[in-house]
Amino acid sequence: MLAQGCSPASPIHQALELNKMIRIPKRFYDDCRECETLVPAIVRETQAHYFVDVSDKEIMADFLGRARYYEDEGYFSDGVGGICKSAKATLRALS
Repeated sequence: MLAQGCSPASPIHQALELNKMIRIPKRFYDDCRECETLVPAIVRETQAHYFVDVSDKEIMADFLGRARYYEDEGYFSDGVGGICKSAKATLRALS
């Protein structure tokens, strides 16, 4: 099945077909990028999400490690609750 608006030859369709692309929330991804964490390449963007290429194992290990670090909201002071929730949603999307 083609993703809406994708031709069979498009990079988005090819990534979807190979299960190399996952939809994740923007907030956690953007925080990782600001902190210079390795992040997967963005293949497609919507208003609230990125579709990222998950094929690079080294990048994904670093990215998932950071998501697991932020998973426990109670560990952090005020002001990062949104990032923690976004990290949890990222882990759910990748599991």
